[in-house]
Order: sequence, then structure tokens, then C-alpha cells
Amino acid sequence: MGRSRLIRLAIALGVLATLAGLASMLTSEIVMAPTTGERNTLIALMAVLGAVAVGGTLAMRAFAPRSLTRRMFLSVVSGPIVVAIAIAAGSRTMIIKDNDIRFLLILLAFATVLAVGVVYTLAQPLSDDLARLTDVARRVGRGDLDARTELKRMDEVGELAEAIDSMVEEIASSRAARDASEHERSITMASLSHDARTPLTSMRLATEALIDGVAVDPERYLRTIAADIDAVDTLISDLFTLGQLEAGRLEVTAYEADIVPVVHDVIEGLTLIAHHRDVQLDATAPDRCTASADVDQLHRVLTNVVSNAVRHSPNGGTVHIEVDGDRRQISVVDEGPGFPPDFVDEAFQPFRRHDEARERASGGA
Repeated sequence: MGRSRLIRLAIALGVLATLAGLASMLTSEIVMAPTTGERNTLIALMAVLGAVAVGGTLAMRAFAPRSLTRRMFLSVVSGPIVVAIAIAAGSRTMIIKDNDIRFLLILLAFATVLAVGVVYTLAQPLSDDLARLTDVARRVGRGDLDARTELKRMDEVGELAEAIDSMVEEIASSRAARDASEHERSITMASLSHDARTPLTSMRLATEALIDGVAVDPERYLRTIAADIDAVDTLISDLFTLGQLEAGRLEVTAYEADIVPVVHDVIEGLTLIAHHRDVQLDATAPDRCTASADVDQLHRVLTNVVSNAVRHSPNGGTVHIEVDGDRRQISVVDEGPGFPPDFVDEAFQPFRRHDEARERASGGA
């Protein structure tokens, strides 16, 4: 305890002892009607006892043992010690007779033993439970998230134990979610890396063919290279967007815009892919549908959804986009297999993909 706190405590105890002494003197005047000598003796005794009580309390606060049981033991024993000192002083001043002194000391010793037993009985379970809380806190600090207090009490210690267990549960859940996210992240990054190899390999082969002069149709090879560059650019853009999402810095600037042209642009950009997979891509939309949206991000999201629908549609299938002008809603309907029932709740969580989506034939990342 700091020195300033000890000083404040000493002042408070001194005031309390003074008030108790005044109350005791007033009571003695009413009950005993003491003589002048007896009154002076009482004042001296109370001053000594007050000094002993204040000094003992300050000493216990300054040099108190760390054990809660020992602290409570000292607290219980200190009271009878003060009383015994008062009795001894009273016997020397002849205020208390010898027989009364012996009787009081016997009762005091008996009461002290009982009090110590009661305190030990009550304090030991509390001390054990606090030791349990300390052990769990240390285990959690070392990374053991299976540690639990498992204490069932109806007092403040029970509330603390429940709070600790709840905190550890939340930490364990957060760690499990983080580990799952890291696992899915590594899979996604590996898939993105694999996806980047395909256009890079294609560009290398096309470039070598052009350099060696073996390209039958150079313009077609150049168009292929341009398409591969766009594919790599899309992957890089996806990685950049992913980083912004994780850092919470993805800026969305919404403004009133016509979303119908966005739908037509997406269809135009994916028409060749749909034709290559023998999938029909069409749309139903009003002439104009104004909504508050970030057109660039809307284009990115819609392209992602429609391209996945095209990839997973069967040959000869249809992907239909519908714009509801009244509800300002865009719907994408395909004839693909859809998500399994046990995967629906996870489908829109970060880095979550169904196993079938990892097959290279169906795209991947």
C-alpha cells in the first residue's frame, strides 16, 4: 500500500476511534456515574486501546500476508487481543475485580477459538475457489483455452467465475473462427495463384509462337494475349479488393444511378464465355431503373455472380438476369446444381467455397 493511502487510512481510523471514545464516555456517564479518578482512568484506557487498534490495523494493512485465510485469521484474533489488553489494564486500575477478570478471559478465549474455527471454515473454500480462478487465468494466459473454472456460487466470486468462463468461451470461439478463416484463406490464395498460372502460361506460349514465327494467325494470338492480360488484371484486382475488405478500408461511394446499363455491360462482357460453354445468357429489365449504388462495385459483384452461374450451368442451360424496377432488385437465376443444404449457411461467409467449386474445370477462385 502506498504511503499516502496509509496516511489517509490512519486519519480515518483516528477519527473513528475518537468518535467511539466520545460515545463510550457518554455511555459511562449515564450508566456508571464515574468519579473523577475513574473518568480519567477510562480516558487513558480508551486512548491506549485506540492507539493500539489504529497501529495494529495500519501494521496489518502494510505488512498483511498474501493468504486470504491468514488475513481473516489476524482480523478475528486482533479483536480479542484488544479486549484482553483492556481487561488487563482494567485489573491494574482496580476497575474490574479479579474474579470478573478470570471469568471474562475464559469467555474471551472460548469465543476466540470459536471465531477462528468459523473463519477458517468460511475462508478456506473461498480461498480454494480464488486459487482456482487464479490457476484458470494463468492457464488461459499460456494459451490453454480448454481451461474452465466450473465454479457454481451465488456470490460475487461466482459472478467472477461465470464472467471468466464466458470470456474464455468467446476467446476460444474467436480463435476457432480465425483458424478456419486462415485455412480458407490459404486455400483461396493457392487457388488464385493456380488461376494466375493458366493465363501466364498461355501468354508465354503465344509470345514464343509469335517470336518464332510459327503463329498461323498472329492477330488471334494477340487477342488471346490481351484476354489473358485482362484475366491476370482481374485476379490482381480481386486480391486488392480482398486486402481492402480485410483491412476494413473498402470504400463504397453510393449515388443515384441507372443500374440497367450495368446489367447490359455484364452480359456483354460474359457473352463469349457463355457461348463457349453453350450457355444462353439473357436479361429482362425496364428501360431505366434508378437506385443508390456504387456502380463500379455493383459491376464487380454482378460479374462475379453471373460468371459463377455460367460456369456451373449445364451445357445448353440458361442464365437469366431480371431487374425489378419497383423493388430495385437484381435477380440471377441459373440451372446449376446450387449449394447443398448443409452448405447454405456458410456460402456467403468469407473464404467459404464448396468442394465442387475447387475443381479446376469449374473455375475455382
